[in-house]
Amino acid sequence: MGGSALACRKCGAVHYVLHSCRNRHCPRCQGIDRELWIEDRKQELLPVKYFHVVFTVPHQLLELFRYNRKVMYNLLFEQSWQTLCLFAKDPKLLGAQLGAIGVLHTWDQQLRFHPHVHLIVPAGGITHDGRWKNSKSDGDFLFDVKNLSQKFSARFVEKLRKLKKQGHIRKFVPRDLIKEPWVVYAKQAFGSPENVVEYLGRYTHRVAISNARILKVTDTHVAFQWYDRKNGYLPKQATITGVQFLKRFIEHIVPENFRRIRYQGFLSNRNKTNKLKQIRESLECMIEALPKLSRAEVLAMKFGDRSLLMCKECGGHLHLLESYPSPRAPPQLNSQAS
Repeated sequence: MGGSALACRKCGAVHYVLHSCRNRHCPRCQGIDRELWIEDRKQELLPVKYFHVVFTVPHQLLELFRYNRKVMYNLLFEQSWQTLCLFAKDPKLLGAQLGAIGVLHTWDQQLRFHPHVHLIVPAGGITHDGRWKNSKSDGDFLFDVKNLSQKFSARFVEKLRKLKKQGHIRKFVPRDLIKEPWVVYAKQAFGSPENVVEYLGRYTHRVAISNARILKVTDTHVAFQWYDRKNGYLPKQATITGVQFLKRFIEHIVPENFRRIRYQGFLSNRNKTNKLKQIRESLECMIEALPKLSRAEVLAMKFGDRSLLMCKECGGHLHLLESYPSPRAPPQLNSQAS
């Protein structure tokens, strides 16, 4: 969206600032949105334990995801949440309605295609009479991950084959999809509820790679840093061609108007106002709503005294030299033209 040149009145240094493009896939423009999102979620916190749950799919399904992105992403969200609800409805396991915030991710550390859903789930639910009920072991245990995996994979494959019969799926659906166990991860999130929100914020507004991880760009290759999870998150370096890098990055652009962040159960937009009030009354925890912060206040809180209008070299005040307008978008082709 263009940019500006700012000059320091004290030392004369010139700084160039790019205007936000506001694209949700841009690694530069998501920082402030992330902080605003975190502040909004802090209004909805409960004084309970939370779990981080991740649902993944086997590699045999990657081609189906590539050719049917919107359908398959929706299916992944749907079956992840419905599997959790199935366990939560069982009186022996919980017998209450869950709430969750789900985030779609499609990459691994090396930018390879790896669709999976992260969910932050409060350790309990709200009963039919509006009472809060902790999950097992006073909120220290949610559900057995092996049972979750078996039920999730069976439900996912059953619905996938139905979608194929209905003509919603392109490409061949592989056989024996549940021959090997699917990976479902569930672990209690550490720290206070505020820490949980900060933790989830790392997943909500992330894109496939940040600028800080790109180490070097030449005419032909891109070098970037990644962390090896299997070896204690040891930092490593990968170098691939520019074309490969672009291909990998483009794979993580989600379909237009697709919702990567979803609120479910008692945290859904339709339910959360009344449900959270009932839960807090049940927990005898009335929390005063904090005033909503503006973008400027969030920037001040995030960056402190490091004003965007102060020189990075000497701390002097900057003044505007010139603004560069955004380039005009290319004309769209007429869809009826031959």
